[in-house]
Amino acid sequence: MNVILPLLGFFALGVLARAFVPNPALWVKWINNFIIYIAFPAIIFNKVPSLELSANILIPASFAWAWALIAIALVFIISRAMKLRRETTGALLILTTMGNTSFLGYALTSTIFGDSALAYAIFYDQFGSFFILSTLGLIIIARYTPVNDQGLDGIGSPPTMLEMGKRIISFPPFLTLCVAIFLPIEPLVEVVLPVTQVFASSLMPLALFVIGLQFQMQLLPQHRKPLAIGLALKMVLAPMLALAVFEIINIKGDIRIATVFEAAMPSMITPGLLAINAGIAPRFVATFLGYGTVFALFSLPIVVYFL
Repeated sequence: MNVILPLLGFFALGVLARAFVPNPALWVKWINNFIIYIAFPAIIFNKVPSLELSANILIPASFAWAWALIAIALVFIISRAMKLRRETTGALLILTTMGNTSFLGYALTSTIFGDSALAYAIFYDQFGSFFILSTLGLIIIARYTPVNDQGLDGIGSPPTMLEMGKRIISFPPFLTLCVAIFLPIEPLVEVVLPVTQVFASSLMPLALFVIGLQFQMQLLPQHRKPLAIGLALKMVLAPMLALAVFEIINIKGDIRIATVFEAAMPSMITPGLLAINAGIAPRFVATFLGYGTVFALFSLPIVVYFL
């Protein structure tokens, strides 16, 4: 609760700011640009150069990737059955595949279960969610960004492979990831670490604030069912499936706790903001992230009880 309440505070601040800021859309644009060009690359510089491979990462990270692929398959099936708009399908692909396994996941895992479980939560996040965002996440965003850049739900035709390639290659976080992986920048990272840590720590408060700026309590009729389905997939089915897997393979302890708990996290904020900035069903995404943050107050204690 001590971790979730500040999150709700930044989100509520954004909701309240809608009534006072003269041009909310302009604020959203400025904040999104700061996150994309500064805060998110700062996180990459902080995390990637120090990553070390270990056999212990296989189970948590494997489930993160397995869930992402399962979620993609389920979203495609549901979207076709419900005849959802293309932009709504893209939004659900982004929102159901990745969870808030870093900021929220680390803090809650450490507070509730201790540092021994936190180690596996870090593996789940860094080799699972983080690299899913940097690969599948960017591909989904490039694939579902409306070609006309009007940002209207259901508008725009699928981009060509060349257009998708250009979007991914020119995307600042992707360029930063390539630099962090392939260039020996660890000495440089140590020098600029105090600065990059400040920028990285600003991502979550700013992200929640900008979501609050765009959040609308009233759901559009066409968004009600997709929102309910998306929340059920990400925050109910994912942890239930993780729990079932560990029961089948008969693994107990911290690795089970961390994997199931991370699977239960609400949707990751960063890809949601990237989707909003790209014009992928922005109102639906902002509403989904807002409701997911609130829903976590009730769903996560239930998961803790079962663990």
